[in-house]
Amino acid sequence: MKKKAKNPVSKDEIRNGERVRLEGVVASLRKNRIHLKDTIRHQTDELKAKNGQLRNGVKKQIRSDKQAQIRTKKIREQREELLHVTRVGKLAEFVSSLAHEISQPLTAILSYAQAAQRMLGEREPEIHKILSYIINDDKRAAEVIQRLRSLLKKSAPEIKPFDINSLIDETVTLIATDATVRNIILKIKLENDLPLVRGDWIQLEQVLLNLISNSFDALEGNKDVREILIHTSRKDTDTIIVEVKDSGCGIPEHNLPKLFTRFFTNKPDGLGMGLSISRSIVESHGGILDVKNNPDRGATFYFTIPVDKKDA
Repeated sequence: MKKKAKNPVSKDEIRNGERVRLEGVVASLRKNRIHLKDTIRHQTDELKAKNGQLRNGVKKQIRSDKQAQIRTKKIREQREELLHVTRVGKLAEFVSSLAHEISQPLTAILSYAQAAQRMLGEREPEIHKILSYIINDDKRAAEVIQRLRSLLKKSAPEIKPFDINSLIDETVTLIATDATVRNIILKIKLENDLPLVRGDWIQLEQVLLNLISNSFDALEGNKDVREILIHTSRKDTDTIIVEVKDSGCGIPEHNLPKLFTRFFTNKPDGLGMGLSISRSIVESHGGILDVKNNPDRGATFYFTIPVDKKDA
């Protein structure tokens, strides 16, 4: 029995099969491309997130390092400040002891000079006059030593009413010789009939001495006008203002904000304590201490002090 012959596959059927297969391949490639895009996008987002986290971590580490450096710097500054305070304290002890030792020969000089005056009587007027100078200078030196010991002595402030103009007169008397040696003219302009202020005489004298001393230093190297004006006036009904104006070099603008900070100084041999202590003294009295550059030359330090309520 003869087998039946198969029908031959036409070319059209082959083309249709190939087209269907190619369309399937293309569709699969498109699907794979979309999936690949999604995968790449997802991985890109993950990389961006990780990169952001890494960047934030680096920034935090940098901030942490900076904070650690700042803390280390503060610790070093505090250690240096503590050492400086210790040195200043030891220096105060030494100066106090030295003042005590100096006061003894001053007392002896005073006794010898007074005895010589009594022995000479009026026989040698010129020598008698010279001995009077010695006695006066000895007494003034003893007063300076006494004031120095009072400033260094650790004692409670003695708050009481007093005349601010009298304090200025006494302070100027104490530093008049130093001003003469430095070739500096001291001028005072004190307003009359000022009410009494209330405070500690010794502490406020310390403030005034420090401000005048700074003005002395500001005039170093100035060969023109070398003068300091100390001026008192009534700022308002409850406040007196004291100004110390010099014709010196003035204060650089960049130094003004830190001028009253502890241990800041532009003097080679300065301790950087005077203005900081002075401001704390004035503030403890209910006043303010500040500075300004003059329009022409030099600077003016000024502080306020409340008037005594009973005398207001």
